[in-house]
Amino acid sequence: LSNYMVRYCNDRYIDIEIIWDNHDGLKIPKSSIVSKNFYRIPADYLQTEEESSESGFYSVDNDETVFIKPVIYAQNKEYCYVDCADIAEGTVLKKPSSDETYTIGETEALKGVYNINKGYTQFRQINILYQNEEYALVEQGTSYGLTVYDHIVLNGSAVDEDQIIY
Repeated sequence: LSNYMVRYCNDRYIDIEIIWDNHDGLKIPKSSIVSKNFYRIPADYLQTEEESSESGFYSVDNDETVFIKPVIYAQNKEYCYVDCADIAEGTVLKKPSSDETYTIGETEALKGVYNINKGYTQFRQINILYQNEEYALVEQGTSYGLTVYDHIVLNGSAVDEDQIIY
């Protein structure tokens, strides 16, 4: 205030926001944040295919085991999150080196933004560190998340997944 008070001498009232907790992250507008439902699959069922070293799940259908490779949007120690459009509800997954099975059906909503770096919208999960009425600070460098210089949609509710942006 001692350096810049001259700028505000003519104003009768000044709104000042004091932030006690300092957070480092990416600043994004709140209008770009959307919520999307994903199937929640236990991480124990995730496997890496030996031939191609791609991650996926073993699906059981009529006693036939097939390796499927859906896009994993987020993962933690307990669960993997897969888009509801990639796998049908009721699909039975088999745990590797076991007879345990899991039927897909449980969903969870994740918060994120639509990234448009490649010319079409892709959902990216975010972890909000701080937010106010106008913007949110999100964690930077998370897996499946945002990085510096990513282009995001300003109004996230106006677009859909895989929509081409001109």
